[in-house]
Amino acid sequence: NLVELHNAQDLYGIASPGSCGASPCKQYFIRITEEATLSSDRPEVFFSGCLHGNERVGPTTVVELARLLTENYYYGENEWLMRLVKTRSIYIMPSANALGYYQNTREEGRIDPNRDFPYDRSASQCMQTTAARAVNELWREHLFQLAITFHGGMRAISYEWGSTNHR
Repeated sequence: NLVELHNAQDLYGIASPGSCGASPCKQYFIRITEEATLSSDRPEVFFSGCLHGNERVGPTTVVELARLLTENYYYGENEWLMRLVKTRSIYIMPSANALGYYQNTREEGRIDPNRDFPYDRSASQCMQTTAARAVNELWREHLFQLAITFHGGMRAISYEWGSTNHR
């Protein structure tokens, strides 16, 4: 009753971006929360790794976060972590760019999913990747109060759309 597993292909009808070995690639995500304390006004948070398929630190980090939260909940070692599970709905998408992760490439089919969102782009230039569509559908369904995307190769805490061409 603590973890739900979904994927964007089954839940939202998004096509697979291609083959990940013998199976079609899927954008999996989990929700971690204590169902017994679930309320309609519970804050929702989002963690993702691997918008860039070759940035391997993201999926490992968010999977370890899921392990930390669930194991702590059951063993009761840290009250603060237990409180997060009891009072938040935590969504984790370890590999948004599943095809890029499988192929160990930054892009999904020559398109950078991190630049495939409708910010400072025309409608014809966005939502071309299944990674962007999977993230978009999850965001359309939830009002996330906090979102963290892990990237590799640098240290920064920044706004997702932190460009200087707007106020």
